Amino acid sequence: MGVENIRSQAARTDTGVVLRSVDRETLRADYRGRSMILPVDRGIGSHGIYLPVIPAWEDGEPIPAADLTVIKDAVVEVLRYWGSETEFITLDRG
Repeated sequence: MGVENIRSQAARTDTGVVLRSVDRETLRADYRGRSMILPVDRGIGSHGIYLPVIPAWEDGEPIPAADLTVIKDAVVEVLRYWGSETEFITLDRG
């Protein structure tokens, strides 16, 4: 998967996913005209990305499994491109 910086703290993959850093604790993934907010725990050389049990777009609609796979793969590639490893953490329904 190819990664291209599109501006400071924002990159696009060849799958069309755009990942941008919103702030220290949040990333935003845009794909096919939809957006997903990703809470982040930044460590030294790694990012913990928190996902709910049922990931949803910003409007609350659940994300189809195929789209989520593309987004997760893109997050891993972009963060690797930016010099960081990625760990996905599923949050309990709690």
